[in-house]
Amino acid sequence: MHDQFIDFVSRHDLLQTGDKALLALSGGMDSMVMAELFRTSPFPFAIAHCNFQLRGKESESDQELVGQLAASLGAEFFTKRFPTTAYARERGISVQMAARELRYHWMEEVRQSTGAAALATAHHLDDAIETLLLNLVRGTGPAGLRGIPVKNRQVIRPMLFTGREAISAFAAGKGIRYREDLSNKEEKYLRNKLRVRVMPVLRDLNPDLTHTMGQFFEIMQGAEAARQMMVERQRKDCMRYHGKEARLLIAPLKQLPNPEYFLYELLKDYGFGSAVCRDIYRALDTQPGKTFISPTHSLIKDRDTLLIFPYSEEKAAPSARITENTRQLSIGDHSFRFASGPVGERPPWPKDQNTLLADRAKLRFPLLLRPWHEGDKMKPLGMKGHKKVSDLLTGAKIPRHHKGRVMVLTSEDRIVWVAGIRSDERFKLDDQSREYYLVSLGKPT
Repeated sequence: MHDQFIDFVSRHDLLQTGDKALLALSGGMDSMVMAELFRTSPFPFAIAHCNFQLRGKESESDQELVGQLAASLGAEFFTKRFPTTAYARERGISVQMAARELRYHWMEEVRQSTGAAALATAHHLDDAIETLLLNLVRGTGPAGLRGIPVKNRQVIRPMLFTGREAISAFAAGKGIRYREDLSNKEEKYLRNKLRVRVMPVLRDLNPDLTHTMGQFFEIMQGAEAARQMMVERQRKDCMRYHGKEARLLIAPLKQLPNPEYFLYELLKDYGFGSAVCRDIYRALDTQPGKTFISPTHSLIKDRDTLLIFPYSEEKAAPSARITENTRQLSIGDHSFRFASGPVGERPPWPKDQNTLLADRAKLRFPLLLRPWHEGDKMKPLGMKGHKKVSDLLTGAKIPRHHKGRVMVLTSEDRIVWVAGIRSDERFKLDDQSREYYLVSLGKPT
């Protein structure tokens, strides 16, 4: 088993000689065997143990056994007690999910603090088979056919070359001490039910099930890598990014052989599930404006693109009072600078709408800088009549999800300037002007 372990780690490039690993040891058979394999390997290691305080004295005994092993090996030992039940209750999640979150979060902190290259867990092939069955029962995509990934960022599973039966035989042959968690046999958990009821049936059908599934997972790991490469290639062709906003181009998406599948792959990182992606796909040929919501993002169907942005992007900016002494202000999504002086010393006329140049005498302070409202009207520079701000924004082709962030500068409830869009005719400099008032719009620093 030692040679198989070293070959597996090398073949999957999990560690280089001399790389330090942080071993996640529960005290159970699988993790204690993993510790023995590391002991006789060229990889230095530290040991970490989570006490979830779920089994009373049994949990304390688990911690004691792992601590004794660490001491006998002269390895750094880290342990922590977690209020797992309270954590699960506070977040409305299962105890199993709570333990998983607590374990990986804390162990990643320990890994970084110790300079370990990876966190090693003792998942083996039987665990991977059970995970595959769970994925199939719950419904899965191609990625779920891998079972348990051999490597996921800094988490490695160096025991995925073997199964429970071989591990048990190795532990008995080496006299390895370990503790049994009797809750692993309780059928109230779905994984345990599969282990107790389904796995024996599958082994009757195929006595060499572990070896066969090991080969299957090797194939699926390669297939998943190839699939990911294909998805990333389509991401480059179909996605464009502008700050926090993403745009999915509809035309190249529709040219793909299975556009609905790729739509899901490109949107799942934004929290959109398969059912919502199916609705989005059906809306690709509809009129612009339809909105879809995920737990973290909004998506708007525009003319040729799907606009994706986090919720924070939708929030309108607050209002602010501008006094005669205000010189700089950051508000909402922009920063503003204010200046004034004699007309004879004024700067050149602005070349774009990001600068307002007005007659200071026509303004009544304090001014108000606020988000625009439905029904707002102004007299655009160069025009005789009034026009709705909403029409100005449409004419300027401001995307729907950006309209809520557009600011207007007002003087006694009259709009002086729609920031970045248009200034008002009533406040312009003329031959009688003696003092200018200048406001420039820019991105926050």
